[in-house]
Amino acid sequence: MAELKPGEVQEVQVDGMAHGGEAVGRLADGRAVFVAGAIPGERVRIRLVDLRKRWARAELVELLQPSPDRVTPPCPHAEVCGGCQWQHIALDRQRQLKREIVQGQLRHLGGVDTDLVEETRSVGASDGFGYRNHATFAVDEKGRTAYHRKGGHELVAIDSCPLLHPILREVHEALPPLPGLRSIEIRAGIHTGQRLVMATGEVDAAPVEEAAARGVPLKGPGEGEITEMVGSERFRISSKSFFQVNTEGAELLSRLVMEMLDPGSDDRVLDAFAGVGLFTVPLARRAAHVWAVERSRAALRDLRTHTRGLPVHVVGTELERAFSQLPPRIDLVVADPPREGLGEKSVAALSGLQPRRLVLVSCDPAALARDLRLLIAEGARLERVVPIDLFPHTYHVETLALLVRG
Repeated sequence: MAELKPGEVQEVQVDGMAHGGEAVGRLADGRAVFVAGAIPGERVRIRLVDLRKRWARAELVELLQPSPDRVTPPCPHAEVCGGCQWQHIALDRQRQLKREIVQGQLRHLGGVDTDLVEETRSVGASDGFGYRNHATFAVDEKGRTAYHRKGGHELVAIDSCPLLHPILREVHEALPPLPGLRSIEIRAGIHTGQRLVMATGEVDAAPVEEAAARGVPLKGPGEGEITEMVGSERFRISSKSFFQVNTEGAELLSRLVMEMLDPGSDDRVLDAFAGVGLFTVPLARRAAHVWAVERSRAALRDLRTHTRGLPVHVVGTELERAFSQLPPRIDLVVADPPREGLGEKSVAALSGLQPRRLVLVSCDPAALARDLRLLIAEGARLERVVPIDLFPHTYHVETLALLVRG
């Protein structure tokens, strides 16, 4: 068999979807090949661009047998913009693929029962658009908002983005050209109507005044705040605080965490990586006491505001350093770690608390699988896994996993 080289054109059948959102097929020599823009079940013609010992990456040249799940992207920027990866896939199929990705990572990295993975939950509009309450744009040399091109660093000017909630989209489309800026970050309270626009870089006074005249006053990076409602709870979100980009998704996450933990009036609860208190506040209204661990200074200020008068002890440090400030008995745990997951030390420490129930929230299926493997090895039993489509038209998926003891 002749050695394959970059630039060669091949025909392949793609039969799976990788964790990073690319379709996967097999080359004639057995190597896996990753193809952005393809859908499992399609036969495609590809051009090889990167060849490694065990895998290759290719660009899509031609559809030979298109999938019935292929649709025409409604966004004119979809083919070049790196903001979305899956607008060419029907929304129902996107959600099936996200479940399959979670199952695949749990099977390969976690060694756990993938039958526990439920159907992907969804929120929002039926077309999957208009959900983002937060977006950060680069700014090109002409002062236009931009995203990075798919697979590269080149900027693509974006005059309108259908992923943005209508409140945020109105703000974005009202912005004048702002040459000299490096980035523009916009946030909105979907249920309060509040808006915040932060600009990084140097810009002349005239375009700043024009933005203000259009109803879009600019603030500096890290300035300002908005408030948002999640169910009946009001949250202050400072400009540097993390909050889910999908408000309806945040509401679903909160409901599911409460359902899975089912706190009682005698329960002691740990909220690890508490953020501004999305889970802390509703848990504190039902449990005996909540220990909320968070290291971000901005989030801590918001968290302390939201928990004033509630049975909450705020621990302002990294999780690994927080255990000395926790009681000897913790009944319930919710942990929403960064993308990289909990890791061995935190898993061991959390397991040492012997909680009756633990809910792990994850935005990365691979990290989730690694953490679940460790937690199960420490004696926990996996009971439920719920993928949630907080980010339609992208490959990203949020997942909740419930582990129990006894």
